[in-house]
Amino acid sequence: MREIILFGASGNIGSQTLKILKNNPQDFSLVAVGVGHNFKNLTAIIKSFPSIKQVWVLPTTKINQLQKQYPQLEFLTNDTGFDQILASYPQALVVNAISGFGGLYPTLASLHTKNRQLLLANKESLVLAGYLINQLITNNNCALYPVDSEHCAIFQCLEANNHINKILLTASGGMFAHLSLAELATIDDTSAFSHPTWKMGANITIDSSSMMNKALEILEVYHLFKTKNIEVLIHPQSIVHSAVQYDDYSIIAQLSVPNMEQVISYFLYYPIRKSQVTFQPLDFSNLTLTFQPADVNRWLAIKLAYQCLTHPNSLAVVMNAANEALRALFIAKKIRFYEIVPYVEYFMQHHQPRNLTNYQEIKELNDIIKREVNNFFEKSY
Repeated sequence: MREIILFGASGNIGSQTLKILKNNPQDFSLVAVGVGHNFKNLTAIIKSFPSIKQVWVLPTTKINQLQKQYPQLEFLTNDTGFDQILASYPQALVVNAISGFGGLYPTLASLHTKNRQLLLANKESLVLAGYLINQLITNNNCALYPVDSEHCAIFQCLEANNHINKILLTASGGMFAHLSLAELATIDDTSAFSHPTWKMGANITIDSSSMMNKALEILEVYHLFKTKNIEVLIHPQSIVHSAVQYDDYSIIAQLSVPNMEQVISYFLYYPIRKSQVTFQPLDFSNLTLTFQPADVNRWLAIKLAYQCLTHPNSLAVVMNAANEALRALFIAKKIRFYEIVPYVEYFMQHHQPRNLTNYQEIKELNDIIKREVNNFFEKSY
């Protein structure tokens, strides 16, 4: 039986991970969870998994109340809380499903443990600190598995003895793949909260609509698979999850019915492939697949990601921080949807890229950029 630590248990990926763990109690023991601010499902999680011993929460003001409510558990918070949980279970497999910048610290902290296995659903970690993460993996003999349909697909398509010629990264295009830039300015902004294929949280759905999610994935691919030869293909059906082209121009792709539980299960049981009750086979009798190279003039976010590949890593920190701040302003109805990515570019253009070498430097720049974005719009409105 494998011990599991699950950070981000109340989110979309966290909930799907819990479903797999619940359906396979003979294989896994969930020993610690993180729920951040979201206490809605905490009672149900604790009831379903009596093996839980520690719970990480974000608001320190809630600690005493929760401790009285659940005296059998230890409640922890802040970065030191992550450290305590990870130190308590040095052999546990860690699933990091925290979204945004907040997922970076537990990623780095997990990889400070020797021989740790980390299932990473926080793509921002690699965008912000890819070089540092790879250094930790090497120094501490850790394994990192990307809980992302595209990167899981690439992982499955790799051949140990063959050089990657190019990675073909697929993208659904979100709700607006068929619209021009001019047409984006006329949309109903609420439609950005929907996705034609995947059921996801609001933040990642908006990022998918703007293609900023794909921009982050480009940088994730670079740090995971060590190549800048990355081509984005618009593939609305989301059946081909990504592919690898080799030097003889043969292409190996991974296909499946879109289901994030399949990705999570694949890495929980790696290298064994185990079926789960929610999995479905492809129906080839009624299957149409279409592909179109992503136009960087249409999808500005992709162009910005390619710029990050050729500049010091602080530029990627600015791109991510500006996007998180601007996305929040959009949700608060202070800017329009079509303004998000152009303003990301604006803040990137006003930054002088430099190399950041540790978590504190990355956090400092992240906080500065978010303040600058919010101050800019406070003055504008």
